[in-house]
Amino acid sequence: MPLTDPQLLVDGAAKRRRRMTVWLVGANLTVALVLAALVWHVLDASHRTYATQARDVAEGLAAVAQLNVEAEIGRVDAVLRATGAELERLMAAPGGAPDAVLNEVLHARFGLLHGIEAFRAADASGEVRWGTRLPAGAPARVHDRDYFLQARALAEPATLVTGPLVSRVSGNWVVAFVRPLVVRGRFAGVLYVSVGVDHFRHLFERYELAPLDAMTLRRDDLRLVARIAPGSPVQGEVGDTKVSARMREMLAANPRQGSVVTTVSIDGRDRTSAYRALDHWPFVVYAGVNNERFFKPWREQAWTVASLAALAWLLVALATWHVRRANRREEQAMTALAEQGKRIQALMRVSADGIHIIDGRGRLVEMSDSFAEMLKSTRASLMGRHVGSWDVNQDETAINAWLAKIKAGDRQRVDVQHRRDDGQVIDVELQLSVTEIRGELYVFSSGRDVTQARRLQREQAAMLDSDLVAMAKIEHRTITWRNRALERILGYGPGELQGAPARVFYWDDAQYEEVGRQVYSALAEHGHYRSQIRMRSKGGEAVWVDFGAAPLSVTEIFAMAVDITPMKAAHEHLAHAAFHDALTQLPNRVLLHDRIEQALGVARRERKRVAICYLDLDGFKAVNDEHGHDAGDQLLETVARRLLAHIRPLDTAARLGGDEFVLVLTCVDGDDWRPVLARVVDAIGEPVALSSGAIVAVGATVGVAVFSPDDTTGAQELIERADHEMLRGKRDGKGRVVAG
Repeated sequence: MPLTDPQLLVDGAAKRRRRMTVWLVGANLTVALVLAALVWHVLDASHRTYATQARDVAEGLAAVAQLNVEAEIGRVDAVLRATGAELERLMAAPGGAPDAVLNEVLHARFGLLHGIEAFRAADASGEVRWGTRLPAGAPARVHDRDYFLQARALAEPATLVTGPLVSRVSGNWVVAFVRPLVVRGRFAGVLYVSVGVDHFRHLFERYELAPLDAMTLRRDDLRLVARIAPGSPVQGEVGDTKVSARMREMLAANPRQGSVVTTVSIDGRDRTSAYRALDHWPFVVYAGVNNERFFKPWREQAWTVASLAALAWLLVALATWHVRRANRREEQAMTALAEQGKRIQALMRVSADGIHIIDGRGRLVEMSDSFAEMLKSTRASLMGRHVGSWDVNQDETAINAWLAKIKAGDRQRVDVQHRRDDGQVIDVELQLSVTEIRGELYVFSSGRDVTQARRLQREQAAMLDSDLVAMAKIEHRTITWRNRALERILGYGPGELQGAPARVFYWDDAQYEEVGRQVYSALAEHGHYRSQIRMRSKGGEAVWVDFGAAPLSVTEIFAMAVDITPMKAAHEHLAHAAFHDALTQLPNRVLLHDRIEQALGVARRERKRVAICYLDLDGFKAVNDEHGHDAGDQLLETVARRLLAHIRPLDTAARLGGDEFVLVLTCVDGDDWRPVLARVVDAIGEPVALSSGAIVAVGATVGVAVFSPDDTTGAQELIERADHEMLRGKRDGKGRVVAG
């Protein structure tokens, strides 16, 4: 056999080297591309996670701020409404009310609202005559203020919001809540509450904001009301409307709520911002998370991952150079390259917040700098340590037992707790991947510190489990979740409402069907619903709630309710006091006019008569002078009861003041009113036993004005005619019934 030509061997080796060179160059490029793709994928996923967390934090802050600001404004509005009704009642009294009385009411109501600057009222000319902290000298005037002009032009009383503006009394920036005062159907001035913008800043200071995070309150036209950004040299000027173009676009598209990442115009900081508009009020709250601080761990992570990837590629290139130098080391170098590639790929497959590798004995063999930082430790201190030295939940024995069961290819996600070197315990989310290298198992782990996220979840859970605001999830009008406040408000025990039909809330089937139609119609059209509803408790008592709902899905809604039963009772009490005499509880002059007009309308339709009877007690002054005012009040109460006992339910007995009363006898024929008045006069004349033991008696003189169906006279003219007839009867000898 001839010898092999050495040249052929050389040529063959050269060909193999050329093929090897081409293959190695291609392999290097492929590894570089794979590493780059893996780095991009991991960092992009991690960045999205950070962005989601930043948005969640901002939205959580905005939601809490929305509830707080709505509660503050709701409290101001409730007191403003009640006070307005009280002032209108006092101002409608004969001769009006003294300034001292009006000021006393305003000072008393001012004490119910904490943090407001002033509670004042202006008359119809715009002169600020009553209220708290009035300036010395000439009264301030608000006749040229927009809110005064708007309040005067309102067809129906409503609360107006104006500002921010500079107070002419204090010189401070304030937001004003204004209601018109209407007395006897005419504009009588305005009642307003001035809330300093610093009040809202103090409200935001309660939140635990990180440096350069921001909380902002603006009007819905973007005027700045209040802002706080810890550590920022620029806090913004009140009334400033500057926002970024991106925020304007988002507000135009979604005016109620949303989130956006943008550069804030006020201080030029990049923030993840969330906003929420207040229901029924022209304000929007904004919460901003400082992106420079929030994304700092991600930037450090990106540097670490990129450095590891670059190092891996350099190792591959070095291995390639060694392969070219010595073909005899090719297998060993390629094996090392493959092993290194497996390790790098396994590292890149998991989230890189805290990358670390442990061997089959549970010892740490590799880690990223971010893992050491997460444990507040150093690389030198951690290398070679067992997992049990920082794992709070399992000791070394339990971890070794778990390691004995795993196999290559296993993947797990677990929630654990780690103990830092300083003793602090943190919540950690772990992603685990098991890989076999050279016959030995390694666990590649990525840990993410979720302590802040867990705390936020607990805070949100605490909000949902509020004792004040009742909350429930309702699907197909069945309760699928509820908090304890709902059970407390409606008188149910723990768990009794779970799975119950929503019908148990409502007073009857008609209300159940009607509210259902309103809710689902409003949700379909507007995306939200709010109303005051009378519900039924477990014991059958009426419970008034401020009810709101928002859709969660096509079939599920989220409902909230606040118990307003005491507020309703207070409102009804105030309304009753506005239309009834405080001593006798009979209708007062305002309600009397309304009752007469109603009676006249019925009389015209049914062709009946109405008798307006003006009564004045004979001898009342003597009783008052001899026995005192308390005796006089007792006598008036007795007369009122006797009047009611001798008229029909459809008739009206009213007290105009002093010892003057008016009876409205409706739907009478001819002189049917005469025997009624005879019985009334006889009843009034019966003796009255006072609490002092004294026996007194009074009489009554009655003037009567009879309304016929074809008359065009009104209530006031009829009262005046009856009054005139009564005075004529007094002149003719008292104790008479005189009809004109």
